[in-house]
Amino acid sequence: MFKHIVINALIVGAIAGAIWGVLQIFTTSPIILAAEVYELVEPEATDTHSHGDETVHSHADDDAWAPADGFERIIYTLITAMLSAVGFAMITLAFMALTNQTSLISGLLFGLAGYISFFVAPALGLLPEIPGTLAADLDMRQTWWALTVGLTAAGLATIAFSPVIYKIIGVGLLAIPHIIGAPQPEHHGFANTDPVAVAALTNLSADFVLMTGFSLLVLWLTIGLLSAYFGRKYLPSYYPKT
Repeated sequence: MFKHIVINALIVGAIAGAIWGVLQIFTTSPIILAAEVYELVEPEATDTHSHGDETVHSHADDDAWAPADGFERIIYTLITAMLSAVGFAMITLAFMALTNQTSLISGLLFGLAGYISFFVAPALGLLPEIPGTLAADLDMRQTWWALTVGLTAAGLATIAFSPVIYKIIGVGLLAIPHIIGAPQPEHHGFANTDPVAVAALTNLSADFVLMTGFSLLVLWLTIGLLSAYFGRKYLPSYYPKT
């Protein structure tokens, strides 16, 4: 079972990840590049530094490696997208195997569940950030993000597959991370405080959230549909055609 899930996850992830990577190249990557221009306007104000619980994220550190603009950045974007998609596909296929649900409708629902768990729920507390954004401590944000993803996925699974009497537990799991609250910086804004830069970065930030949400929705729906297709087609002994 595990071998078949891995093989199919590689196929699904490669296809969905390639689509996602191309979308990023034309949607989120240009926004990041534009934000980096404003981030680097005043290097002394945009180097990575901390003020208590507040962190400024910058790409201006000469010692930090980053792919060169152009072909190299495109290749690394595609590779990263495909590797991430393989992991997401493995999770999706494993849940499909566990629940014996592989219809196309089920694929769409699993894709939406992944989208809600990995993007929508975390974004309610921590929106995707462009370079130069003031943010809370990285470890705290990562911990809250992981907690939110795990509890959201568990909550959705409980609501979908548990007896009615236990569904209230699923609702509670969905609410826990938001009751705790996401870590926030002392001040919201950007490292570059020039009014023109702030206005531009504010618009870029809004566009980045929108484009990130759109590209991830396409990714998760593609993963869900492809997982259902390959599950029904190539794993008939493990996946009943429901």
